[in-house]
Amino acid sequence: MNKVFIISLLILLTACAAPVDSGIKQDEILWDSYGVPHIYATSDSSLYYMAGWGQMKNHGDLVLKLYGEARGVSAELWGEGFEINKALNQLGIYDQLEPAYNQLDKKYQQMLTSFAEGINSYAEKHAPELDEKYIKVLPVTVEDIIAHQFRVINYEFLIRQQFLTGERIEGGSNSWALSGSKTATGNPMLVVNPHLPWSDLFLWHEQQFITEQYNMYGASLIGTPSLVLGFNEFVSWTHTVNTLDNTDLFEIQKQDNTYFLDGEYLPFEESNYTVKTLNEDGTTSSHEFTRKKTRHGIVVNESEEQVIAIRFAQMEDFEPIIEQYDRMAKAQNLDDMNNALALRQMPFLNTVYADTDGNIMHHFGGLVPVKNGDWDKWQGVVSGDSSANIWTTYYESDQLPMVVNPTSGWLQNANDPPYVNTVPTVLDPNDFASHIAPLDMAFRPQRAARLLHEEDAISFDRLVELKHDNKAELALRLRDDLIGLKDVTTDSLALAAIDVITTWDGSYDAQSLGAIFFMEFVNTIRSEKQIGAYQLGSFLKEPWSFEDPINTPDGFPDQEEVIGIIRTAAENHLSKYPSLEVLYGDYFKLKLGDLEYAGTGGPQYLGVFRIMIASPDGEGEFVGYFGDSFVLVVEMDETIKAKGLLTYGNSSDPDNPHYGDQLELFSKNQLREIWFSREAQESNLEKKERIDDM
Repeated sequence: MNKVFIISLLILLTACAAPVDSGIKQDEILWDSYGVPHIYATSDSSLYYMAGWGQMKNHGDLVLKLYGEARGVSAELWGEGFEINKALNQLGIYDQLEPAYNQLDKKYQQMLTSFAEGINSYAEKHAPELDEKYIKVLPVTVEDIIAHQFRVINYEFLIRQQFLTGERIEGGSNSWALSGSKTATGNPMLVVNPHLPWSDLFLWHEQQFITEQYNMYGASLIGTPSLVLGFNEFVSWTHTVNTLDNTDLFEIQKQDNTYFLDGEYLPFEESNYTVKTLNEDGTTSSHEFTRKKTRHGIVVNESEEQVIAIRFAQMEDFEPIIEQYDRMAKAQNLDDMNNALALRQMPFLNTVYADTDGNIMHHFGGLVPVKNGDWDKWQGVVSGDSSANIWTTYYESDQLPMVVNPTSGWLQNANDPPYVNTVPTVLDPNDFASHIAPLDMAFRPQRAARLLHEEDAISFDRLVELKHDNKAELALRLRDDLIGLKDVTTDSLALAAIDVITTWDGSYDAQSLGAIFFMEFVNTIRSEKQIGAYQLGSFLKEPWSFEDPINTPDGFPDQEEVIGIIRTAAENHLSKYPSLEVLYGDYFKLKLGDLEYAGTGGPQYLGVFRIMIASPDGEGEFVGYFGDSFVLVVEMDETIKAKGLLTYGNSSDPDNPHYGDQLELFSKNQLREIWFSREAQESNLEKKERIDDM
């Protein structure tokens, strides 16, 4: 047979053959019975379109509210958010939005565009369901998404602590990674456990992205398009807030309208901006401001003789994070993950990681400035006299602290410095510049490390139990010292109080009897010694030691003084509660809408791993508002095993059935099954939506 004929025939048969089954034939969302969208997409464009649609379905009013604030117009459109509108203008973010978008690869531009289109499409088709005042912000643009990212990541987490108000959110997290040598099955496992406020811009949206390239399950912060923590079929990762310092204040001498630097006075760089506000009569007022800049940064405070300027990472070269998280979601191994982290689009955060190849990792990430001087120098206001203090470069990703596959078989981070991420320790702090991170370990990370250090052959179910551990490390540490006080006092009230603390098991469960009094005792120490919540170690006799990181600090320096503090604490407690022993859950609650449950979990400064921070709600009563938010426990095997929880549910709309539908599980220290496979999703299906109907 003629060779040319054969080749021609093969080409014809190939052309006529049925197409290869791609697996995903329809762009659609499978909504499960917890309101989690499992998004099946034939392209990245349709994926992000449906992701925008899904966030609007669960959080429509909140999404639009946040974009109005990020655009700097919420005070003008509905009379709220003047301070954040002003702050974002003063920080100059609006000059960066177009360049930030233009520098992106076309495919990432399209992802952002598609996300905005999905948001706008939902708002157009469901306008009657949305608050009229928030609809005024439509249409949402890619610039709004980028500005919102800056507001959440850069401003709220990094800048706000030193900008104007001096406030900062109490962002934090726990994380664990276990190698096969530490688990009962020989499979690596990961715990995802961020801590954030349970409202507004800090809410997580749980979802799954499924395309031909990857299958990623995790969560996004509201208003952001990317999944930022979770797992795919090969890798899993989580983030914790790290101890870097990439936001600094400079004190600069001033004469008239010039500032002093390197022996000479230079003119300020000035520009004007306007923030508008809505008046009660429907008119608007304009408020004019002048932004001043020095070579150090942006002026945030000014007197006749000096100014204070702020310098922060990405001050003049802000990058949207979308490429880094796209590459992380598509990672199939440790090299892929490290290559994604090397982009450093996310300006901070540790990454804790586990994969199906058996690897675990902790990486201290972000944009860490190369500075002169030690850590302590940079914790206050720095002299602006010399340009030698104006940092301009950052450490490369592979120059930062990282541990892979330690012999201990486990890694942890609970917002502590990177040098104590396992026991025995692996990293030598002397190998790194001291301005990268301090050297200490608070009580919560000590609890996190102890729980893994003291166990072996940990099963998946046991890891879930350990994740819900809510004992106060500080209470357990001091128990023997408190018992010893009984030998040096005859005071009946002090003795009764000591008995309460020492017979209590240290737990912050709803049924715990000594938990509330122990908080009173610790708060009395803080009041009398004038120390902060995270300075409690300074009150103890033996200081913290890197050589014994999970057993120090310890001991009372003055027993008589402590007895006096205990008596005062008992008197304070009895002025608010009927007895020294009261049920924790009777006074610490979980509330959302009409839902109410007994609280569980406690404050992190006491060394409680399972976080619930509460605010006053009447005489002696408190309501949780911050702590465990999105939780995953993942076992990396050929078939992924995972359980999780989203404390407040996957919707912020009180009329949505998934508003608060997981709060009861949280109160019971329980997780739910994660439906990663299509079969599981179909078996727990609430609704199916196709893109043609969106």
